[in-house]
Parts: sequence; structure tokens; C-alpha cells
Amino acid sequence: MNTAYHHGDLRAVLLAYAREQMEHARLDGLSMREMAKAVGVSHTAAYRHFADKRALLDAVAEQGFDELLAASRAAVHAAPPDARSRLKASGLAYVGFGMASPQLLGHMFSAIAQPQASEALVGAGARLFDELRQLVAAGQAQGAFRPGEPGELSHACWAMVHGLATLLGIGMLREPGAQHAATMAYAEKALELFLDGLARP
Repeated sequence: MNTAYHHGDLRAVLLAYAREQMEHARLDGLSMREMAKAVGVSHTAAYRHFADKRALLDAVAEQGFDELLAASRAAVHAAPPDARSRLKASGLAYVGFGMASPQLLGHMFSAIAQPQASEALVGAGARLFDELRQLVAAGQAQGAFRPGEPGELSHACWAMVHGLATLLGIGMLREPGAQHAATMAYAEKALELFLDGLARP
């Protein structure tokens, strides 16, 4: 790990270690000093990249938002060009992210809701919401989605998809032992029901 630091990768190493511990519910009790020791560097070296543990946790959340946005964009790009398919693809990417990293998803929104959240973190969250808003507004412009203020409709979309991702991520709403494909099929059916309600009357 010292070699990684000397090559300028310590920031990435600390982020990866924090995320790993987070998903295994072992992060809360760890200090910056303990995390630095775990990756093989001095705590002084770690503080060159993060002012404190809060800064590290904000960076973890920011990274999560960036990755979720990238996953959504990739899914939208691969979807059929109609507005409904694009919005559904974005929602399924969100659910897949939440199932793969449930602790990270929860942390992202817990961190961004804090008054001391960094500007970079707030900006990352805003970019994700703006992507959703653009998808909804495009669907309205095409006549596929009901009229209304795009931001309000987007909030409803976000609440539904986030709730679905969170509940599936913690093992709710799915049968014990259900395979990933079956769970995603369930999520797709749920999204279809929501999209029926979003459709222009």
C-alpha cells in the first residue's frame, strides 16, 4: 500500500477501503488513524488527502453519486429511444446499484442531507437529479408523460425508484433466495406500474 501512496493513489485506496468497510458495517467505529494503518500508511499521509473522517465519507458519497449517474447514463444510452424505455432503463440502473451497494446508497443520501455536506457532494447529487429531470421533461415534450412541473414529477419518480432500490437492497420485497434476474424482473414490473401512472392521460 505504501507503493500505491507513492504513486499518488492513496486517495483512491482510502476510498476503496472505506467503501469495503461500509458494506460490511465495519466503518462507524474506524478512525482515520485506523484506516490509514489498515492500508499501510501513516495517518499524516492520509490527512494530506482528507481533512478528517467526515471529508472522507463525503468523498465516498460523492463517488457513489458519480457512479450511479454513470450507470444511469449508460443504461439510457443502451435503451430504445422512446421516453418511457429511457426512463425505465434509468430506474432499473438505480435499482441495480442499490442492490449491489445497499450501504453505500443509504450513506449517499444520509451524507448529502447533512448541513455540512461538501459543495462537491451537493453538486454530485444535483447532477443526478438533473439527469432525471431531463428525462422526464423530454418525455413531456414528446407527449409521453402527463403535463405538470417537471421537477415535481421527477421528485415522485425519484421517491419511487429510491424506495424500490432501498427495499430490495435490504432484502425486502423479494423472495428468500431469489436470483438477481428474478428480482430485477420484479423491479421492472413495479416500474411499469409507476410509468403507467406517469403516462399522459
